[in-house]
Amino acid sequence: MGSNDLAFDVVFYSNWAYGCLREGLVHEAFEIVRAMVDKKVELDTISYTILIDWFSKNGNVEKAVGFLHKMRRDGIEPNLVTYTAIILGFCSKGKLDEAFSIFGMLDKLGIEADEFTYAILIKGVCRKGDFDLVYQLLDEMPKKGINPGVVTYNTVINGLCKVGRTTEADDFSKGIIGDAFTYSTLLQGYVREQNNSGILDTKTRLEAAGVRMDVVVCNILIKAMFMVGLFEDAFAIYKGLQKMDISANSITYFTLIDGYCKAGRIDEALEIFDEYRNKSISSSACYECIILGLCEKGMADMAGDVFIEYIKKGLPLDKKLYMMLIEATFNLKGAESVLEVMYRIEETGFQTLPVLCTDAVYFLCKMGFPEASYDILSAMRTEGLEWASLCYYSILGSLLFEGKKLLARLILGPFVKIYGMSDLRVCEIVLKYLCLHDVKKSLVFLSSMNEKNRNITIPVAVFKTLINEGRVLDAYELLVGAKYNLAPMDVVSYTIIIDALCKKRHIREALDICTLAVKKKGIALNIVTFNSVINGLCHQGCLTEAFRLFDSLERIGILPTEVTYGTLIDALAKEGLLHDANMLLERMLLKNLEPNTRIHNSLINGYCKSGLLDEAIKIFHDLEMRNLKPDGFTVGALINGYCLKGDMEGALNLFLEFKRNGFLPDFLGFMYLVRGLCAKGRMGESWGILREMLQTPSVVDLLGRVDSGAESDSVENLLVFLLDRGSIYEAVALLNKVGSMHFSTGRNSSLRTLDPHTEVTPSINNRIGFHSVAYDDVEKEDNNMVEICGGEDVKTEQLKDFESFYSRIHSLCSKGDLAKANRLTKLLMEL
Repeated sequence: MGSNDLAFDVVFYSNWAYGCLREGLVHEAFEIVRAMVDKKVELDTISYTILIDWFSKNGNVEKAVGFLHKMRRDGIEPNLVTYTAIILGFCSKGKLDEAFSIFGMLDKLGIEADEFTYAILIKGVCRKGDFDLVYQLLDEMPKKGINPGVVTYNTVINGLCKVGRTTEADDFSKGIIGDAFTYSTLLQGYVREQNNSGILDTKTRLEAAGVRMDVVVCNILIKAMFMVGLFEDAFAIYKGLQKMDISANSITYFTLIDGYCKAGRIDEALEIFDEYRNKSISSSACYECIILGLCEKGMADMAGDVFIEYIKKGLPLDKKLYMMLIEATFNLKGAESVLEVMYRIEETGFQTLPVLCTDAVYFLCKMGFPEASYDILSAMRTEGLEWASLCYYSILGSLLFEGKKLLARLILGPFVKIYGMSDLRVCEIVLKYLCLHDVKKSLVFLSSMNEKNRNITIPVAVFKTLINEGRVLDAYELLVGAKYNLAPMDVVSYTIIIDALCKKRHIREALDICTLAVKKKGIALNIVTFNSVINGLCHQGCLTEAFRLFDSLERIGILPTEVTYGTLIDALAKEGLLHDANMLLERMLLKNLEPNTRIHNSLINGYCKSGLLDEAIKIFHDLEMRNLKPDGFTVGALINGYCLKGDMEGALNLFLEFKRNGFLPDFLGFMYLVRGLCAKGRMGESWGILREMLQTPSVVDLLGRVDSGAESDSVENLLVFLLDRGSIYEAVALLNKVGSMHFSTGRNSSLRTLDPHTEVTPSINNRIGFHSVAYDDVEKEDNNMVEICGGEDVKTEQLKDFESFYSRIHSLCSKGDLAKANRLTKLLMEL
């Protein structure tokens, strides 16, 4: 054409540019426009409208408006199509005010809007949910001589369905002659709303209307039938497609497979999947759906077969898909079977196998099977060294986290040999191993790395592992020695270490960490941290230092909490400083802090131990007035108060009263009562209390954590056996042994609580436990009865009266055991 001197006109260029834009060749389209300018081919209304339409549809309506202004500056008048394109752009971006502004210009310019323009405006208003305006626009159309057609009505119906007003859309549709889109939209709306009756009514209307259905309507109808449980109807629609001259597409097969799988009808799903396989349709969704269905049915082997076929077809690999298969295989057949799946995939020549193997290794490590993941690693070494190094790192990290240091050491050797110390990840895992194996060696290694300018850090998880293993001093030494090579640590991480040190009575080391955190790392310690330190000081008997720290809190802008006050009140009560404890309680109340049951328990226990039972009862009544519930400790402490006064009737009545109200004492509370009753010779009542004790959940749980030393018997069973024989003293002696194992003997013990996690759970998680009692109170009278009366005789007498006491004292004197005779005489005098 160029050789014949035939110039391209504006029509040619416009069509050429339009074709490029439709194909997505935006750069080429603008090169054409530039060529038009260069060749002085003036753009006309159509040329500008093509550009304006493209920009509007692609979300750049502002650029479209710019072309509109240029168009008018060039003396070219836009037409209805041009303005409609601008309105579409504004509506698509939700800018209805601007869209109506352009729409209002049409009347001023003498341009009559058509149904399409109104349909675009109505669609935009539907998105905003303003259906009053929608109906107003519909009423306006006939007044301007525009009769709304099915397209406009379908726009309204679609808008109503999308906002969950399908019933209203259904009523609206009954006034028009709908098409396939009308009914498919209604069906989709009812499916989303799970409205079974609406689905069935719409299906009936669709069949009665005689509308010619297409594959979209059929697919929606099939999905709707599955929704209402009409599986046969869904299958009948599928089988009827051929009669309607409709070819099933990938969505049809996916809908059927998905429907059957969700209903648990895997056999029908497999039949449809087999039919899909015979079609020349490629769909990863169908494969993913059937694999998921097979996995959920426990058919991991068949799911693996389908996955292999999926790979061979070259369909895009989805991580979610193969991880679903790996997880199902693991759950059904164990960790070792995952390796078999990897071998099967390897046989296909799958190029991205290392990626898949790496994810399998990560999964097995996460599930706690690093040994099995190492087998996968061994099998894939030749597939990609970079991926293998990541797997090594994951496996070793998992082994170290689980404390399997020996196995980690065996794997660490080959890891270092293969990748050398030049890889920073190798250095990091070696350091992590050394930290958990030998802290001193880890610090030497870290120093050598620093000299070589190898910047490696110690992860926070290392300190948590050391603490969980009870190696708090190692954690301290590592933290102080490697303070410049620490991973970022927040106040929670520092508090965990400080709390662990305080619980192990390493208070000086805990204070060192506080100084390091504040002065070297700029960490602002919080009240949880200070609660741990105060608790540690109290346990060490350093009450003066604890109160100095407490008094300094408000000066540094930290407000004490109930835990803070409770810890100090408990410490004062243990020391017998009950007046000071009460003063601190009043100070707490002035701060609008409400004391909880544990704080009341501390005071009750303190008063009872001091022989001030009436004061303890007043504290108990205060507890009730605050709508707090007593616990096992409360009951036990009050029982102990009565026992210390020698008032066993009061103790027994208190026990029965609390029992009627649904409260039972804790282990020590039962022991106080039983020993008191035994001392009074009330063996029948002691036997009944012991029976009650062995049925109390907290006591049963505590006994369950004691090793009886017998292979086939438990402490609980031994106690039942002794009680059945009437050997009450032996049962009490055994329970005393259990008590000595579970409760500390120090006067500052804080382990009286029967919470099974008390000794292992950091106080920052369960708050500091501060109600406690020294076990020396329990042991004071352990030997008064059992050891004196037991002697060398297995069958002890029951000392019910003076004669029985005299007989035992005479027996001891005749044997020359004057010490026991004296102790028994003192006990007789106390009674």
